[in-house]
Amino acid sequence: MTKWDVVVVGAGQAGCAAAWDLAAAGQRVLVLSRPAGQGKPCAGGVTAKTLNRYRFSIAAVVREVVSTLWVGRFPGDSQALQAASPFCVMTERAELDVFCRQQAQQQGASFAETRGIQSLRQDGRSVTLTTREGERFQARAVIAADGAHSPVRKLLGERRYGGAVAIEGCVPREQLSRYPGMTLDFAAIKGGYGWLFPKGDHVNVGLYVWRQGIASPSREQLDGYSQQQLGVRPSGVQGYPLGTWLPRARLCQGRILFAGDAAGCTEALLGEGIYGAVLSGQLAAQAILAGQLASYPHWLAGWREEVVTVEQLARLFYPLMPLSTRMLQGNLGETLVDGFARGLTLGQCKRRWRGASMVGG
Repeated sequence: MTKWDVVVVGAGQAGCAAAWDLAAAGQRVLVLSRPAGQGKPCAGGVTAKTLNRYRFSIAAVVREVVSTLWVGRFPGDSQALQAASPFCVMTERAELDVFCRQQAQQQGASFAETRGIQSLRQDGRSVTLTTREGERFQARAVIAADGAHSPVRKLLGERRYGGAVAIEGCVPREQLSRYPGMTLDFAAIKGGYGWLFPKGDHVNVGLYVWRQGIASPSREQLDGYSQQQLGVRPSGVQGYPLGTWLPRARLCQGRILFAGDAAGCTEALLGEGIYGAVLSGQLAAQAILAGQLASYPHWLAGWREEVVTVEQLARLFYPLMPLSTRMLQGNLGETLVDGFARGLTLGQCKRRWRGASMVGG
């Protein structure tokens, strides 16, 4: 059995963000990751507020810089929303995760692959994990950043929550007669939207539903949407859940903290998860460094309030289409892209829009 200060389960955005901070502070950190080639599917859009949270530049893996968002109600025409400066960059999630892993390794974090956690046991001083390969690791604290299905949460007997769901694929650029801008097509699926994310040599195309049970995006629906918008069916199609249950989840159980999708840190309206992952990973690391593990939920309370606000917006926005889409194509949308470019959250953009509306009225 090897001993560490902290073991992080999961090498995605939350896990790497936590590992970077912990290693930079001199902690002996081990990150347990899935075998190579088993990365998480993700549309890969990184907003300005997320770029502001990284401890390093991700310019090396940026494929497109976006300052214009096309918004429509499928299958109608789209409206261009132009920001004065970029509000988002496009990345490939696998490339982004590898890059962030390299940054954490440069700070001194260690990484090891495993097929999964077989068991875990904790007492008042440490946590012991046993992998499916039979290896045992002991640490003063564990950060579970192991995704929406979180095997660690399951081993602890924690309940499962229903979140959002998405399906995506890719279309090579050489197969396209038209290379689109960043596009959100609301009502391309019930309770959600279709997206087109340009990535240089290909376009990422997908369908998002803000809450499981409203609709289940299928390969056939994705093929139909892609065929109508791009004239080509996508390849490499994968479906995946997104954790949007932060307001209802327990974030700390003894010496184990949950981060990223395992904590439900994705916002529900648009399904943006990378910001919440990076933020929660950093705050989990800070709680450990401060020796205040039980304070972690309080430190994440601001983002929890944001997720609650955005979930309320989703409950209003999707049933009110097409009215809500027309609003988004107007002043509301312009306020959003301008706010995103300034590094604001959706909730902060909403407050700016309401303030401007009240002044204007």
